[in-house]
Amino acid sequence: MQELTRRAVILAGGSSSRMGSPKELLKWREGTFLSELVREAAAAGLGCLVVSNVPDRLSEMREAWQLDVEVTPDLVPSVGPVSGIVTAFRATIEEILLVLSCDLPFMDREQIGKLCRFAEGVTGWDVVAAKVQGRLQPLCALYHRRTQPVWEKALREGEYRLMRTLDELHVLTTPEGLLDEWAVFNANTPEQYEQALAREKSVGGGK
Repeated sequence: MQELTRRAVILAGGSSSRMGSPKELLKWREGTFLSELVREAAAAGLGCLVVSNVPDRLSEMREAWQLDVEVTPDLVPSVGPVSGIVTAFRATIEEILLVLSCDLPFMDREQIGKLCRFAEGVTGWDVVAAKVQGRLQPLCALYHRRTQPVWEKALREGEYRLMRTLDELHVLTTPEGLLDEWAVFNANTPEQYEQALAREKSVGGGK
């Protein structure tokens, strides 16, 4: 992957029904879940595309973030991560997309770097996905552009389960211990948000 271009894609189009408010806009460190994740991707040397169902609201925030980030709505009917991945491929030209969910408060430049360097050391994969404590993380993964037709087919045929489509691809998982377990912690509920805040406080408030 050394010579291939890469971009980070953050999926922020979910309904946040379990959280009760937009997860991407939750206060975190110096900004929000989304703005801090964009900053970490930029610090890792990646341009960033945000896929959101409310692009106008997020576009208005870019000036406040003082970050160079593109925002796009779903370019196809919104059906969850599958439509987000299809949109990401249609809206970019890079060969490799680092797809991240917006609710990863502890994902940072160091973890992103580890994932990318691991992928650079191997060949022949379609997807390199984080696997931590035995659990696959399809929304913390690198996707090769050659997988786009597979995702387009899944969308066309109404197959919206990520794991079902991943079964058709050559998925390489990270070795246990490569990524910190907190890097893939998802804050999907108010309780998990409070857990993240408590963890942040316990380690000294982050960066």
